Amino acid sequence: METQAVEKLPDPPEVVLLPEGWKQMLPKEQHLWVSKTLFSRDAHGKLKLTEPLQLWWSPPGPQLLYLQLPPFPDPFFHSRLFLWMPCRMWAYRLPCTKPNCRRLGNHLRPCGLYNTVRRVLDMSGWYFMVTEYLECCSCRKKVAGWSQDILDQLDPIHREKFPAVLTYRLSCDKELVRLMRSQTPGKSAMSLYRHLCVRHKEQWMAQSAEYLSVLDKFQDLSAVTVRLPQMMPLPSPSVLLTVHAKDVLTRLGEMKARVTSIYGSILKMVSTKKVTKKHDSAVWSTNVGNENGQVLICVLTQTVDEGLLPMCSGLMERYRRAGKPPPQVLYVDRDCCSTTGKSKVGAMFHEWDQLVVRLDAWQFMMRFTAGVTLESHPLYGPFMGRLFSCIFEWDAEDLKRLQEAKQLELRQTKDVKASNNPTAEELVRHCRHQTRESQVIKQLIQQLLKDFMGATDFMGNKLLDQERMEEIWQAQQCHLLCIQDPPGVQLYTKIGEVTRGGLILPLYHCARGVGSLESFHQHLNRFIPGTSTNDLHFHIYLLEGVVQWNEARSVAVDEASPLQHYVNRLSQKFLGHKLVEDHNSPGEYTGELIGVEYLYSETNRVLEVDYLMDPDAPDGSDEHLEGDLEYEDSDFDDLKSPQFLELSLKLLQPIQYQAALLQSPSSGLSTSQPDPIVSSTSGPIKDEPTTADQFTPQGISQEDDNEKCVGPDGVPGYDHVINLANSLVELRNHGFVTQRKVEEIVALWDKLSEHDKCGVVHLARAEDRLCLNNSHSDNFVTPCIDGLKSRLVTAICLALSHIHPAGQTIAGFRVNRWAAVLHDYNMIRDIVQDSAAISTRTQIQLLEINQRTLCQWYNARKQRQEQLVLHQCTDNMKASEPLFPVQHNVPEPFRHGHVGDVIKVVIGGPELFQTDPEQRAAATGPPSPKVPRTTAWRRRKAEEEAAQRGLPLKRPCEQYVCKKCGKPKTKEFGHSQFLAFTFVPKPLERL
Repeated sequence: METQAVEKLPDPPEVVLLPEGWKQMLPKEQHLWVSKTLFSRDAHGKLKLTEPLQLWWSPPGPQLLYLQLPPFPDPFFHSRLFLWMPCRMWAYRLPCTKPNCRRLGNHLRPCGLYNTVRRVLDMSGWYFMVTEYLECCSCRKKVAGWSQDILDQLDPIHREKFPAVLTYRLSCDKELVRLMRSQTPGKSAMSLYRHLCVRHKEQWMAQSAEYLSVLDKFQDLSAVTVRLPQMMPLPSPSVLLTVHAKDVLTRLGEMKARVTSIYGSILKMVSTKKVTKKHDSAVWSTNVGNENGQVLICVLTQTVDEGLLPMCSGLMERYRRAGKPPPQVLYVDRDCCSTTGKSKVGAMFHEWDQLVVRLDAWQFMMRFTAGVTLESHPLYGPFMGRLFSCIFEWDAEDLKRLQEAKQLELRQTKDVKASNNPTAEELVRHCRHQTRESQVIKQLIQQLLKDFMGATDFMGNKLLDQERMEEIWQAQQCHLLCIQDPPGVQLYTKIGEVTRGGLILPLYHCARGVGSLESFHQHLNRFIPGTSTNDLHFHIYLLEGVVQWNEARSVAVDEASPLQHYVNRLSQKFLGHKLVEDHNSPGEYTGELIGVEYLYSETNRVLEVDYLMDPDAPDGSDEHLEGDLEYEDSDFDDLKSPQFLELSLKLLQPIQYQAALLQSPSSGLSTSQPDPIVSSTSGPIKDEPTTADQFTPQGISQEDDNEKCVGPDGVPGYDHVINLANSLVELRNHGFVTQRKVEEIVALWDKLSEHDKCGVVHLARAEDRLCLNNSHSDNFVTPCIDGLKSRLVTAICLALSHIHPAGQTIAGFRVNRWAAVLHDYNMIRDIVQDSAAISTRTQIQLLEINQRTLCQWYNARKQRQEQLVLHQCTDNMKASEPLFPVQHNVPEPFRHGHVGDVIKVVIGGPELFQTDPEQRAAATGPPSPKVPRTTAWRRRKAEEEAAQRGLPLKRPCEQYVCKKCGKPKTKEFGHSQFLAFTFVPKPLERL
């Protein structure tokens, strides 16, 4: 009997039990495990879901040990599945979403599975989501179980179990959406995209490596076709931004309630176009803030002033409903006063009779900049610094405490960067200031304008335009009363304390002015991504920016989510107390219109938001935002001191102003501390210690005043630094150092003070914060910048700059001046570091510098010298006529909390800023043509040369005259021009 070989028949293919819609949308590698896990057939052969139901279904995954080749790589690339069936899982009886059916009490019932399968973006991969189909028993309307209308009807516990935010183009896990709430939308979307690219690529490579490692254990691979599924492409940042907008839209009502739950006693109102400075936009943004920097309301209007009455009525209604007292002060940037009756702003808040309207002093100062010829003028900083001092005066007690702390800190520290002069930021944080009397401000500003009217730089360019500045001053004199601090209102709040030099310094927060709203405008402009967006997305970003700004400035930050309210209600019922305290729980939404809604209300339009709520309907996502999301936002802080304030402090180290110190009302002693901001036109105050005497570091030898040499930084011992630097400069021509030179260097080193012997202290870098992206911190240190903080290094570089005053040509090659200085410095540095005798007997620290930092140091030093010379020239200007005496009216006490001695500084007695028109015309002469300075200089030189040779001057004609009519060839006289041809008027042609 012949043995016949029986061929082994292949296994029959496994039956896939899936709905037809799922087979088309679910990837093929997911079919088999989903079919085995979720479905089976009943007695009638129909598909049924596996009992009991659960939310998450995980795939079996690959085997732990393979004894034969895996036929397919599918088990290595499976993804989990989320099943969402609220009606079948929790027996919900949900009403129909239509208003008529809801009123009649018709409910939705399950009618099968929804055909759409959604792929949800996760941190390191994707997962799939399916849901049930619900149908109204009356109107037969069908709705998916993940619709926003269905989710809103669930209680917070079951609502939190839904894991994703769904849009038409993308479904995203909630954990990713929460990561985008912490930053600005543009930056968060771009950061999340970069992080997802890394995580998804790592996950896909790990799955591929696991599959290939299994194949690597077998030698015969002929029966298997090796293939790998491609990595799923990630959505663009603009699509992620759309998901973020959908998440904000679901919390829109809660965010509105947070905005309308803010109050304040000192309000600020500003209108600007910085917020709406987007493409094809022409609307104004008006914002109202309080003394803490929070924003009460933000609306958009078509014009700057019109249409604000509903906003003001809403604010008054908000205060009246909440039982809050009306605000005391309102700071504005315009419309602060009126010649008859109330101001325009005061009339809009007609219910608040006691409201005091004040003009922001900073806006008042900025109006004077219109009379400045150029803001880059060297005297612009000193002018603005003195203008600030004409308006404000510092509290004497706060100023004295700060200077004592700086003095003690300078004695204790070994950091050569420490300065003995208070910076502008330190003055703003630790010292209070108040406005002077209006009459004193008027006299001081008149004297200021008189001093700076003829001031020029080294090129002869004037700082002020006399005609414009006179018009500005004439128009702004009526606002001197508007910038006065309101009497009886506390503008300063103590927010903390710091210790400097062993003394405790208070930290003050000032409620004066609209500076916080200016910072809010900058924050909001950066917060809204892109240059163009639709109205709904703009409204969403605007509202979210306001909420984040307020939360960053609230005393107790509390999210107060719906889940928190739900758990507090249950804990209050069963436990008798709240489980989570809500310190800053928002009230109910007052119905006030915010943002784009307010703008549309002016034209009887309504902002449509429903189309974005349906995840299965097109949402009109903004694709053009993708190229604008790289914008890096910086941290915002409204406590920024003006740059000119610190500049004026630096210029006033040699005090050249005569101060009249008035007696403080609160004490019988006259103040003895001069105002560091205000200057006058004569010499230093007598019987006052100089800056160097007040801030002498501990360890510096106390020599006689005649032998003491003080450096540019006000620290003695500078002559010894110069001697050592000159000795080291002599080493540049030698490649070695002799023993005699070593003894000389050591002797000069021993003469240095302890302040100069201690090296430069390098500040430790802060640890990098954990973030999603790899972007560097905004605060970084430029390499080689610490070297020029040493007085010895700067003295060496200064001596080398005198040796190399300009570039030179060596062997046919042009050598830059700073390259030669750097070459000599590096040679000196190498000799000192290579000498064992100098290194062991001294601690000379010559740090590395580069050409860039060297040029920056020299240019900054030159600019400071130029400003100092120009400022001294301005100070030496004398009035041609006797000045009016200053009225020494003692104002009311300082009402900003604890009162100390108040400094009153008077700069002479300025005369009224009025000049005779004839004298003005003679001084100014005919107006110069509007030509560049270089062109005017060449013309003037040509005229001087022609005058020396006796040649007639060729004056350029102002207008070309027509030969036919004898009139100028201009449009006013009917002439027209095409290319090089000029056409005369038609009536003349007929003649």
